[in-house]
Amino acid sequence: MKTMAFGTVGEVFVLLQGNLAPSDEDWNLYLDAWTAHFEGRTRTRTLIVTDGSAPSPAQWQRMMTHRISSFFSLPGKICVVTESTFVRGVINGMDTPVLNPFNGQYQVFARGQILDALRALDASPVEQRAAVALVDQLRQMLGKS
Repeated sequence: MKTMAFGTVGEVFVLLQGNLAPSDEDWNLYLDAWTAHFEGRTRTRTLIVTDGSAPSPAQWQRMMTHRISSFFSLPGKICVVTESTFVRGVINGMDTPVLNPFNGQYQVFARGQILDALRALDASPVEQRAAVALVDQLRQMLGKS
């Protein structure tokens, strides 16, 4: 069973997570896809839409030691769209330099604010429409409505 799905719209990497924790297999695929997408780029822009799941401590550690770490020095933004107080707490807890080299790059939005999140990522109107459509496709892939 897939626990997360992802895709890209222009420069924006879009990740959808349900309410189940990511499987290790899905997490590793995500890390590889994220890294491949941003290879050679000068900034990172990521939209995460989650119903409440977050990476486990072991998955977070794997991200810190993965090739993804070479991107920590790039300017970037990560917008998280969620209603989950758990996810909001995780983000607030990790948004410190000791725990997260992406410190200060996170912004959290309510579920109905996906367009606000995309604007915060500097997505063009065309990218915004395409990203909303992609989120709908990814939800279908995970069996979510």
